[in-house]
Amino acid sequence: MDNRSVNRSETLNKIVRAVILIVVSLLLSILSVSFAVHHMRLKFEEEFKNVSDKKIQQTCDIVKLMINGDEIIADPVAAAEKYDQVLSLALADTSTQSHTTESYALFLYSDGKLTLLTPPDAGDAEDFQVAKHEISDWLSADNSTAILSDKTSESVLVPIADSTGRCVGVFEYKCDFKKLDTLGAKTEKRILISVIISVAAGIVLFGIQSLIPKFIRRSGKGGQTL
Repeated sequence: MDNRSVNRSETLNKIVRAVILIVVSLLLSILSVSFAVHHMRLKFEEEFKNVSDKKIQQTCDIVKLMINGDEIIADPVAAAEKYDQVLSLALADTSTQSHTTESYALFLYSDGKLTLLTPPDAGDAEDFQVAKHEISDWLSADNSTAILSDKTSESVLVPIADSTGRCVGVFEYKCDFKKLDTLGAKTEKRILISVIISVAAGIVLFGIQSLIPKFIRRSGKGGQTL
């Protein structure tokens, strides 16, 4: 009886140690893969945004040379019609698949107020960063380009000056990264689920291959005759 109790105690201790080892290994595997995948996701998003920033900056440089401030202040209605066509052609999106949503708007700036000129289907001015910030956040003495951003979007604001150097308008090019963030979250989740399934399958197979020899030995003993 004492030997049986000792054997049962040793067996129980082995099982407990094995379970603890399996749980710790599982947690470490998930944590290490989670850290690696999340780090790769952040690096990819960073590189993607850097490329997108360069594209937006180049586009805004062209727009700044294209738009005439004197035309905007002289006849806002005519300027709106003209630049609606010009900008729609110059900024047409030819990509078939994109991880970002890009939009733009040209505003008239007069008496400290902003008026949307184009495009007519741009929606509410409040959808753009320029309407959410104080004038001082983007307007400087030299009418230099300003960058405003939040968690999921980035906007480049280009002040438009007339021949006297006075700011009479502002062009905003907005890039929304919600699609990129959603893609990264889905990819990260799928990889983690795959790792968890792989580790769980490995544990199950390890348990099966450990039990098979014992089952075979018991079957062999049961088949013996005295």
